[in-house]
Parts: sequence; C-alpha cells; structure tokens
Amino acid sequence: MALITVLLSLLVEHYLGTLEEFRRFRWFANFTDRVRAALPARLEDSPLAVVLVLGLPTLAVLALALAFAHTWMLFAFIFGLVVLLYSFGPQDLETRIEAYIEARERGDDDSARWHMTEIVGAEIPDEPQLVARTMVETALVEMNERLLAIIFWFAVFGPAGALLYRLTALLRARTRNDEGAFAEWADRFHFALGWFPARLTALGYAMAGSFVDAIQYWRDEAGKWRDLNRGVLIASGLGALQYGVEEPAGKETEVDDLRATIALLRRTVVVWVVALAIITLAGWSG
Repeated sequence: MALITVLLSLLVEHYLGTLEEFRRFRWFANFTDRVRAALPARLEDSPLAVVLVLGLPTLAVLALALAFAHTWMLFAFIFGLVVLLYSFGPQDLETRIEAYIEARERGDDDSARWHMTEIVGAEIPDEPQLVARTMVETALVEMNERLLAIIFWFAVFGPAGALLYRLTALLRARTRNDEGAFAEWADRFHFALGWFPARLTALGYAMAGSFVDAIQYWRDEAGKWRDLNRGVLIASGLGALQYGVEEPAGKETEVDDLRATIALLRRTVVVWVVALAIITLAGWSG
C-alpha cells in the first residue's frame, strides 16, 4: 500500500504541478504559539513544549489513519495519499529551479534572484561561482527535506510519520534564528528525525551518480558542515555530480550545473522507488 501511495503521489506532484495553495501551514504557527502560551513559564522552552507542538497533530493524524483502516481500506488509502501530498514541499523544488534557469537564460536577473531567494531562503552571495554552488548545495539538501525524508517516514509510520517530519522541518525553520532552549530542542528533534533519511538520500545520490566520488566526498568533506546531516547530503551530492569548484564562472556553466543537479535528483527518486518496490515485494513473498 505504501508503494502505491508513494507512486501515485509522485505522479500527482509531477503532472498537477505545484500544490502550494493546498499546503497551508499557518495553522501550525498559531498552534505552536498557543501551546507554548498555555504551558507554565518553566516549561515553555522545555523539550516537553516541542514534543507537544509536534506530537499532538501527529497523534490526531495517527488516530484518523487507524480509524479509517478499521472502517474501509479505501478511506485509509485516500487519507494517506492526501496527507503525503500535503506533507511534501511546501514548494516544488524542481519547478522552482527550472523557473530560475529560464530567468537566467532570458537574462531576467531580477526574476532569477527572486526565484533563488525562494529556493535558498537565505542571503544570496554576489559572486557568480558562489551563486551556482549555493543553488546546487541547496537543491541537494532540499530534495531530502521536501520529498525523500517525507517518503521515508511515510514508509515507516504512515501518514503520521510524513506529517511529523514536515512539522519538524517547519518548526526548525521558524526558530532557526531564535535564541533559547525551545529553538535548540526544535533543531535537535529535526536532526534526530533527519539522520537516517539524510544518509539514505546520500546513498541514493551515490547510486544515481559517481558512486566512488560520492562516497569519498562523503567521508572526507561531510564533517566540515556544522549541521552534519546537511554536510552528508551536500558532500555526497557534489561527489556524485563530480562538481568542480575550479570551473570558470558564467551563466552557461551555472545552468549546466543546475540541469545536471536536476537530473541527479530525478535519478535518485527512481533509485528510492525501486528500493521501496524491492522491499515491498520481498515482504509480500515472505
């Protein structure tokens, strides 16, 4: 059932385009503020606050999934599909990158910079070579954050797992620049939930690209990032792409690098789907 749901969700995502209007998470920000405000002052920044913020919506989805499973399996399937699609994104990464490439190719620098801001979500470097590398690195990380880690937790814990990871990522993004224990615990929860899928995604990059280079970069370079999960994704991805920082800067090189990155991301999704199919078939035969 998980394999069919994942395949159908990927088809819907691809052929129906972006579902940003469907993926509204303003309620989660309001919910987070209300939960923290309802707690005693000494618990507002505690790990309990993070557990409640993430756990209560997850438990609600789990309860609904179990109720549907005991009522009619078609309901459970549709519910799982809707939650999985809702948990992706919230923006379609490939669509954003393609829009950036098109803006660069037609010389619309303002539009390209806007699309890059939407993708990177951080300060944009001025140097052309750093712009290209930042885009590639962000794409390698965001493929895991927006899609593959969601699929992993859906395969493990169903709709509740998919939503849990999306909420964890949203909470971490919202508190990234905050100080205090709540932001620290949100980051820890996100790191813990992202540890295993990040390494599976890195292995997927290796299998979809240059395996030897990906493993070598992973081993030698991943530790240079403060966020080790991010380091694993970037290092393995750059190795899989055989990405050379010494290449001359320029629009053509930048576009070629991004197109190669998109191709790697697509192949990695195929690797994941094939692996999930093998696991599913092995389970059925057992």
